[in-house]
Amino acid sequence: MSALREANYFYIPVIFLWGSLTSWFRAKRWNILLSAGKQVVTTKVFWANMVGYLGNIILPARAGELVRAAYLGKENDIPVSFVLATGLVERFMDLIALVILGSTSLALSGIVSAQLETALKLMTVVAFAGLIGILSVPYIGNKLIISMPSLPGVQPSAKEKVYEFLKQFLHGVEALHHPSRASMFILFTCLIWVMDGVGVVIIAKTVHMNISMLQSFILLASLGLSSAIPSTPGYVGVYQFVAVVVLSPFEIPKLSALILIVFLQAMNFLTIITWGWAGIARASTFLGKKRVTVS
Repeated sequence: MSALREANYFYIPVIFLWGSLTSWFRAKRWNILLSAGKQVVTTKVFWANMVGYLGNIILPARAGELVRAAYLGKENDIPVSFVLATGLVERFMDLIALVILGSTSLALSGIVSAQLETALKLMTVVAFAGLIGILSVPYIGNKLIISMPSLPGVQPSAKEKVYEFLKQFLHGVEALHHPSRASMFILFTCLIWVMDGVGVVIIAKTVHMNISMLQSFILLASLGLSSAIPSTPGYVGVYQFVAVVVLSPFEIPKLSALILIVFLQAMNFLTIITWGWAGIARASTFLGKKRVTVS
């Protein structure tokens, strides 16, 4: 408890602003994929993102992904299936980035964690299976769309709805196939994870800990990979376990690792809850305007 009392709380506003800026860049990155279907103001993407992140904290099975897709689609008159597909592509690319980040950082550190190495091998298979899926699904899906009219026993109205859903979903998956969009997406991904790494270093200083960027990257990769597995709301307990396992080879005491991860989660929650609830309040405004327009 003395570590909590002696923490340098001066850093909290800095961490909040840093986390908010990182979230803004995440919105900019997602908007690169969304531009394949429609130009959207980044501010609107930011609000949808934050509401979705809040949903991931509260709801099970990462249901926030559906929330942010519905939020953005409804406000901007974009097919939700298209928005959802771009969101899934974004998540898969983040998974691949985490695998590369974790593997590279672990190799450079010279410390091999058996648990993390096993997890990385497993997630590498999953990540590259997802990448193959992103590259191949449009071709498979297009064949399915072509065969839609010949499906027996399906009402024409149902065929039309399924056809439209698949068409928009595949369009979203194809968003990363464009070279310039893919290049900008990768550039923003690198920027985001470097900023996240710096954020962890700042949080460590808050509790008078010194960790390197390399250690920060290994911790972030481990936390990111663990979050891909269904868990408790907010990953409470899971993140604590991962932090202790990952940081112990660097001779960081268990208590220090726990305090660090508690601060990291607390600041993450503060950023998401602040902007997420603001996004929900904002949603009631634009949804109300739509109802007035319709009436």
